[in-house]
Amino acid sequence: MTVAAVVAAVPLAACSSSTAPKAAAAEAKTFTYWSMWQESEPQATVIKAALAKYQAATGVTVTAEWHGRGVLDDVAAAVRAGKPVPDLTDGGITGILGASAGGVAVANMADVYKQPVPGENQKLADVMPSKYLPLLTDHTGAVVMVPYEIASEALFFDKTRFPQLSVNPPQTWDDFLAALNTVKAKGQPALALDPVPGDCASWVEWMFERELGPGQFKRTAEERDPTHVDGGSRWDDSRLLDGAKKLEALVKGGYFAPGYAAEDTSENSTHAKDQQNNWTAGKTAMILGGTRTPTETGRTDGVDAFLFPSMPDQGGGVRSDDSAAVDFFGFAVPKAGKNPAAAEKFILYFMNKDRLAAISAEAGTMTPRTDIDAPKFLAAVQLALTNRTVFSDQDALMRDDSKWYTAVFEKDAVDFMTGKTPAPQFIARLKADSGTFWQGWPGAAGG
Repeated sequence: MTVAAVVAAVPLAACSSSTAPKAAAAEAKTFTYWSMWQESEPQATVIKAALAKYQAATGVTVTAEWHGRGVLDDVAAAVRAGKPVPDLTDGGITGILGASAGGVAVANMADVYKQPVPGENQKLADVMPSKYLPLLTDHTGAVVMVPYEIASEALFFDKTRFPQLSVNPPQTWDDFLAALNTVKAKGQPALALDPVPGDCASWVEWMFERELGPGQFKRTAEERDPTHVDGGSRWDDSRLLDGAKKLEALVKGGYFAPGYAAEDTSENSTHAKDQQNNWTAGKTAMILGGTRTPTETGRTDGVDAFLFPSMPDQGGGVRSDDSAAVDFFGFAVPKAGKNPAAAEKFILYFMNKDRLAAISAEAGTMTPRTDIDAPKFLAAVQLALTNRTVFSDQDALMRDDSKWYTAVFEKDAVDFMTGKTPAPQFIARLKADSGTFWQGWPGAAGG
C-alpha cells in the first residue's frame, strides 16, 4: 500500500458527530483514512483532490492509505491485533455490512445525515434520496454508510449503430426479443456473454427478479422448509420455470455470440473476457453488465443503456415490476477509531455537490445525488434509479447468502446458460442443490 499525508490549517465550522461529543468534534485536528481504492484509480484521484482542498480549508491533518479492495480485511486485522484502526474507511455496502456483522463495528451515521452539507443550505438527508437509506441500514437499524458512488446493471449498446434502442428502449420481454431479432437480421451477434459464474448468474437472477419481484427470489433461495407455502416449495412457482424457458430460448435461438459456451473461463485463462472484448470492439450488439462496464472496457463514446425488461402476463399486459437494482460505495466510520468526529466532518465536506460531481465527471460513475448528472452513457440508468423503485443489488443475495450464491446458484447457472441443463431440470436442480446446501450447512446464511 502507499501512504500520503495531507495537512491543513484553517478550521471548518464544527458539526456534531454521531460517535463523539461536540467538544471533541470542535477539537479534532487529525484523522486517518484507509481507502478501498488503489492510488492509481480515478476514484482515488478524486478523493485525493478533495483532501488537498480540505487542506486549504481546515486545520485537520489527514493520513491516507490506499489499501485497495481488501481494506476492510485490513481494518478487521487491525482490530483483532489491537493495532491502530483508521478513523475513516470505505467500501461497498455488502462489505461494510459484512464487516459490521463480523466484529468490525462501525458508527451509526444517522446523525451525520441530519448535519448541513458545507457550502449548501441543505442537510445531507436533503440531498440523498430517502429510498436509499433502508438499503444502507443494518439489522439493528443503524445507518452504516454515506455513499458517494452508486452502481447498477444494464444492457449496453452502441446508439450510433442502433439509434432506435435509444429512442424506444425495450420495456417488455417481447420488445427485447424484437430488438434482438432486428440485430440478428443484420447478421450480427446480438448478445455478448462470457460464461463465467457471475455473468451467467446475473442473467438468471435478473429474470427471476422480474418474474417474482424484488425480495421474492431471495425468499426462494433461503427456503429451509419446502412445504411452508401452501404445502409446496417456492421453487415450484411456475414463474421460475417460465423465466428459465425464456432464457433457454435465447440460448437455443443463437442470440448469444457463437462459441461463447465453449469459452475457456478457468482461473488462469486469457479468454475469460473474449465476449466482453468482442462487445468492446463492436463485434456484438449488446452486453449485460454493471455500470462500470463502459469505463472498464474503455468504450464510452456513443454508448447507451436500458434496464432488463419487464415480463408480460398471460394477457399481454406488463407486470408491475420494472424496479432498478442499486449498489453503494461509500464512507464508514469504524468505532475503534480515535477521531470519528473529524472523519465525519470530511464526509460532509466531500458530499458537497461541486466536490462530489467529480465522481461522475472524472471517475465515470454515478453519485447518489440526483442533482449531479451521470456520464452520458449512464444517463438512462440514472433516470431509472431516480424514478423507479429500487432494491439491493443482486436482490441482497450476495450480501446475505454469499455461500449459497457461489456454491449453488452460480455453479448451476453456468451449466444452464451454456445449454448443458434444460430449463425444467435447471429449476429442479436449483431446488435440490439448495435443499442439500441448507440442510448440510445450517449457518450458511450471511455468507
